[in-house]
Amino acid sequence: MSNKKRFFEYITADVEARGQTLSLYYFFTDSITRFHWYLRALEFMQGKALFFPIYFILKFLFLRLSQRLSFSIPINTIGKGVYLPHYGTIVINSKARVGNYSVINVGVVIGRHPQSKLQVPEVGESVYIAPGVKMFGKVIIGSHCIIGANSVVTKSMPINQVVVGVPAVAVKTVTDEMIVNYGLKVKD
Repeated sequence: MSNKKRFFEYITADVEARGQTLSLYYFFTDSITRFHWYLRALEFMQGKALFFPIYFILKFLFLRLSQRLSFSIPINTIGKGVYLPHYGTIVINSKARVGNYSVINVGVVIGRHPQSKLQVPEVGESVYIAPGVKMFGKVIIGSHCIIGANSVVTKSMPINQVVVGVPAVAVKTVTDEMIVNYGLKVKD
C-alpha cells in the first residue's frame, strides 16, 4: 500500500463490509475491526524506514490479536472490503491472494501444494468462502463464486460458479440474486 489515500480507501471498505463507519468506537469495541486496522497499517508502513519503531510495536499488537482471534492472515494477502464474519480459525498462506469484497468464514484454509511452496490459491473478487473450506495448490477461483461449506478445492473454477463437494465441483451458475443474498458486491 503506497500512500495514505489508499490506506483510507482500504480501511473504509473493510469497516463498511462490517456494516460500520470509520470511528474509534468500533476500533475499541470490535476486535475484528481492530484486526483490519492493524493489518492495513502494517501494509502501509511496510518497507518505510521512517515508521520502523511504530511498525515493530504495531506488528506485536497485530500478532497478539491474530492469535487471540485464531487468524493466520499475513499482510498483503487479502483485498479491500474482505468480510470476516466472526472469530475462529482462518489460515491463509503468505503467498496466496484473496480478491476485494470477498467473505471468509471460520475454518477456512487457503494453503500451498504439499510439494511446492510456490503453488498457492488465488481467489477472485466477491467470492463467498463458507465455513470449513480448504483450498490447496495452484487453484484460481474466478470472481463471484460461492464455495459451499466443507468443500475441498483442488482445481481452478471459472467465474460465477457455485462450488461444492470433496473434491469440489461446479454445480450451477451464480445469479445476481445469489450474490446479494450472500452479502457479496454485485457485478459492475
